[in-house]
Amino acid sequence: MEPNPSISISTIRTLHAPQEVSENIPVQSQPSSPRSSALTTSPNSPSESVSSLPSVGSSFFFSSAAASPPRSQPQSNHYARDSSTQGLIIPSLTLPAPLRRPTPFGKTLGDLRLIVVGSGADDRELVSHILLDDNEDVVDISGWEDFEHGSILRASTDWIEHRDAHGLEKFEPAKNVEIISLARHDFDDNSTKYSILPVIQSPFHSVSELIDPRCQPSAALANLIASPWSPLHTALIILSNSGPSTSEDGPIDLLTPHIPVILMRHGPDHTHFPSRPHMSSFRPRSAAALRSGLFRSPETLSSLRYEAAERFLRWREVECAVEGINASHRETISLSSNEPLWNKAKWEAEWESRLSQDVAISCEREDPARVPEQQCFDPLHLSSLLSFSLCLLDPATRLLSRSVSTFVDKLADSQVRIAMLGSLCLGIGIGMMMR
Repeated sequence: MEPNPSISISTIRTLHAPQEVSENIPVQSQPSSPRSSALTTSPNSPSESVSSLPSVGSSFFFSSAAASPPRSQPQSNHYARDSSTQGLIIPSLTLPAPLRRPTPFGKTLGDLRLIVVGSGADDRELVSHILLDDNEDVVDISGWEDFEHGSILRASTDWIEHRDAHGLEKFEPAKNVEIISLARHDFDDNSTKYSILPVIQSPFHSVSELIDPRCQPSAALANLIASPWSPLHTALIILSNSGPSTSEDGPIDLLTPHIPVILMRHGPDHTHFPSRPHMSSFRPRSAAALRSGLFRSPETLSSLRYEAAERFLRWREVECAVEGINASHRETISLSSNEPLWNKAKWEAEWESRLSQDVAISCEREDPARVPEQQCFDPLHLSSLLSFSLCLLDPATRLLSRSVSTFVDKLADSQVRIAMLGSLCLGIGIGMMMR
């Protein structure tokens, strides 16, 4: 029997209703597994009857429902299917904790390098609490690392995105915040001179090597050194739990020409430090103000970087002046030494033995002024001379014959003859008289 496409939906439901009831009866009488009991609903639930059947418009109804009604499956098949699903385990994946989203201030912060000294530098938790804890701009904090002069704490305000060979994204902390705690040394003149100043001046030497010694201090050079990615330390923070004392004046006077110094009070006594010359223009009165100025105030941070650049340029000028004085001093010492610069006896001993040999070699060389210039002989010169002479015979003969003929013609004239004869007699007479 071919399927009739005009069968209505109600007719299909009528055909399947008895079979559906017969299939649901044995299932309800069987004991269900924990998994099936957790997923099954009441038999009267409309959602169960709807979800257990394919949709009316699917190909199932149009291909097999009208031609051959579904047959009831044996009860053993249902038990086999139910037992096969009891051992299934659904795996679960634990996703990593989401990364903190950087703030606009953190993305544009740049490098921030701080040095912490004083009595409060011994407490790492205090340093981290004042600068990094409860800081919305910090997205990652690394652990403390020990080094020769103290310990270093690195933090990040932004993420660096990398892609591996498969194109997968990987985010790493930028570590653009560096806090150096110099807690192993007392805050006095000796420790400042031999322990703190070398740490401050370590980037000075590396930056000075990159600058031409002939380059004079200028605004362009200061802007370059005060960039957000400059390797110079931004500021030095003195954490003190006591009031102002004269013992701190000496170390502060040694530090202020090299780095911007910020005095910070912690503890029950919140007396503000008095103003001192060459101190930093940024003077916070609380930890919140300090964090806000360093992480949330681009103007304050730029001012600190320019102050650090000015102190580096001053240190560079001092080092150049010291180098010039040392060079002139070394030159003076070399000129004032007892040993003369030129020893005549030593010179004669070294070169006198070669003097006669050098003179003989010089004499053997030909002098261009003395050597006569060699005359060149042209083999064609004689023949050309003879040819030219023979060419001149014909004109000379004609000229001579013309002169003789002219003279003879003049002698033929009587007047000329008389004149010549008179001249001859006059000559003879004058000769006779002179005798």
